[in-house]
Amino acid sequence: MFENKKLIYIVLAISLAVNFILIGAAGSAAWRWNKVKSDSAWLEKRIERSEQHVLRRLEGADRDLAQNVFRERRPVLLAAIGEIRSARAAFRNALSEESPDPTALTAALDRSQAAAQEINEAFHGAIRDMAQGLSPEARRKIASRMNRYDDED
Repeated sequence: MFENKKLIYIVLAISLAVNFILIGAAGSAAWRWNKVKSDSAWLEKRIERSEQHVLRRLEGADRDLAQNVFRERRPVLLAAIGEIRSARAAFRNALSEESPDPTALTAALDRSQAAAQEINEAFHGAIRDMAQGLSPEARRKIASRMNRYDDED
C-alpha cells in the first residue's frame, strides 16, 4: 500500500508539471498573438529602430546630419505608411465581398506596392544623402561594420 501511494504521488507531480508547462506555453502563445494582432504601428517601429541603429554609430556633426536627414524624410515615410494601411484595408474589404472584384483587388495591391516602393526609395534616399555628407571616418566605420556582416554570409 505504501508503494502505491508513492507511485500515485509521483504520477500526480509529473502530471501537474506537464499541465503547468502546457498551460504556460498556451498562455505565452496567446499573449504573443494578441500583442502582434494589436500592434498596428510595427512599420513605424521598424523605421525607428533602423534610424536608431544608424544614429547609434555616429557622433557629433555626423550624428546631427543624420538626424536632420531622417527628420526631412520622416513625413514622406509616414505618408507612405498611411497609404499602405489604406491600401491593405481596401484589399481586405474587396476580398470580404461575396464576389470580389478583381480590379479592386488589383488596384489595392498596386497601391500597397507603390507605397512600399515609396518607403524603400525614401529610406534609401535618406541613407544616400546621409552617406554623402558624412565624414570620412564615419563612412569608414559604417563600411567596416557592413563588411563584418557581409563576411558572415
